[in-house]
Amino acid sequence: MIHFHEKIRIDAPVEHVWKFVCDTSRLHDWMMGEQFSEFSGPLDQAGTTFVTTSRMLGFEMKDTLRVVEVEPLRFIHLRSDYPMDAFYRFEREGEATGMIVEGDYDMPGHIPGFIKNLMTKSWVERQMRHQLENLKGLAEVTVPVPA
Repeated sequence: MIHFHEKIRIDAPVEHVWKFVCDTSRLHDWMMGEQFSEFSGPLDQAGTTFVTTSRMLGFEMKDTLRVVEVEPLRFIHLRSDYPMDAFYRFEREGEATGMIVEGDYDMPGHIPGFIKNLMTKSWVERQMRHQLENLKGLAEVTVPVPA
C-alpha cells in the first residue's frame, strides 16, 4: 500500500472551493482521465456512492467509491474497494483555501507488492498533483466577482 499527500493553496474562499469540489457535474473537469457515474446522492453527504472508471498503466479500472464521513467546509473521506482511502481537507487561509489530499492506495491485481508499489507510487503522486492544479485553476477562475 502506498501513501500519498499533496497540498495546494487556492485563491478562492473555502465556501467556493467546497461547492466546486462537491459539484458532481464538474468532477471530470479537474479529475481528468476518470469518468464518474451512478451517484446515489451528493458528495457532501455520508453514505453517497458513485462509480469511477479510469485507466492506469494500460489497465481499465472500475470501482465504487463511498463517502464515509463529511464535515461541511472542512473534510470529506472517500473509500473504495481497491483498497483506497482518500481524505480531502479544506483549511481557511484568509480569503484563500488550503487544500490537502492524502490517503492510502493499493493497486488492484496480482502483481507482487514491491513491483506494484514501484509502478504506481509516482503515477498516483503525479495524478494527485495534476488534479489539484486543475482544481486550483478552475476554482480560481470561477470565483464570482463582486459588482
